[in-house]
Amino acid sequence: MMLALLVSNVLAMETEVILGSYGRVQVSTDTTGGQGDPTNLVAHGSRLEQDPYLELDVGWKVEPEEGGPTFRILVTPALAGPLFHYDGTFDATLAIRNLYVQADDVGVAGLGVWAGSRMYRGDDLYLLDFWPLDSLNTVGGGAFYATDDTWIGAHVGLNRLSDAEWQYQQQAETLPGGVGAEWVTILDRQRMVASLKGSHTFHLGDIGLRPKLYGELHTLPAGERIVEDSLTQALPAETGWLVGGEVSAFGWATDSYVHLFYKHAQGIAATGELAVPTDGLAVDRSVTAAREDLVALAANHEGGPWGVAAGAYWRGWADADGEEVDFDDGTEWILAVRPSVYPTKWLSIGFEGSHQWMWRGSVLARTGEQGTPEITKLSILPAVQPRRGTFARPQVRLQYTLSLLNEDARSWYAERDSRSSRPVQHFVGIGAEWWINSQTYR
Repeated sequence: MMLALLVSNVLAMETEVILGSYGRVQVSTDTTGGQGDPTNLVAHGSRLEQDPYLELDVGWKVEPEEGGPTFRILVTPALAGPLFHYDGTFDATLAIRNLYVQADDVGVAGLGVWAGSRMYRGDDLYLLDFWPLDSLNTVGGGAFYATDDTWIGAHVGLNRLSDAEWQYQQQAETLPGGVGAEWVTILDRQRMVASLKGSHTFHLGDIGLRPKLYGELHTLPAGERIVEDSLTQALPAETGWLVGGEVSAFGWATDSYVHLFYKHAQGIAATGELAVPTDGLAVDRSVTAAREDLVALAANHEGGPWGVAAGAYWRGWADADGEEVDFDDGTEWILAVRPSVYPTKWLSIGFEGSHQWMWRGSVLARTGEQGTPEITKLSILPAVQPRRGTFARPQVRLQYTLSLLNEDARSWYAERDSRSSRPVQHFVGIGAEWWINSQTYR
């Protein structure tokens, strides 16, 4: 009886299958026979030298016949790492990037809820493959209200990172009677991350102007871990917060926009939700005084037979140890610009130039001086794609990148690293990138 009821309920719903994908693959050489290593100093450098990566979106959209909420189920497995055909190892790194259910129009048009694991983020800097403001990997749930021009959302999630026994630790304990053992959880503290964001679009003729506000709150309870035999170490409770905003203009041409971002993060929020702080701690091992500030710009304009994209950010950060002279504190910036011309509807020739600069609050280890590592990169990117535009995909392309490293940049690498000994680096690649009905990259 129960099975028949379940079958009848399923048949009463209209179900649509959602299939999508994002991926990139590339093989390269440095012209000396090697693969060619990425030449990036900053945390988020040019995306042109990235390793292969694949996401597959599999989803279902469920609409009950007699009204009610519309449900969307999304599962996104992702594969990363060297390819079998390249290293001969029949293996891959697998992760689940999305695994959640979302219900739309719950009682009120525009009101939605969701629960599960997902990438929960906003606008990106495409040339740098970087989400500068709202970019969370979270397991939790949230609610939102959306109209054509307004979007307001809140969420809360938890994590328990396994690295460095900082949030989670187990030990083998002998069972009563002295026979056998079981694993006992010694340390179990979950980080809570809550977020709130809202935006509204104003229409100025053909141009949309959208301001956005964003905030996060992070909390982590105190705990105690075993560091050696019966020696224990207290781990303090942590809190942190992040505030920021974005102003966007768009709509004057296809795929054309400008995004300007700012954010300030303090405490544990400055470390990132998936990072374990292992150094730069205060005397009590807390990260309360850590901070990060960031300003970023993303833009693209399409002018028919040509287009130009740009991405840039400046970032300043300090750890929690309070030391005035500290290699762990610093600033960095990068600017990347990619003009492209489209001789035909299916042929693109891009030219990307970028410059990255870094400063640290103490001397460089190899030179003993407080230098400023800098790298300039120049690339040419002929590609075949289905239409004109910076974001036309799928795309098959060739790539040549020339990297120029100053002396301080070369001293950043180990002495036997080729990037340490050669001020000019070459990277030649052939690759592809696509997004087809991707539920994340749109």
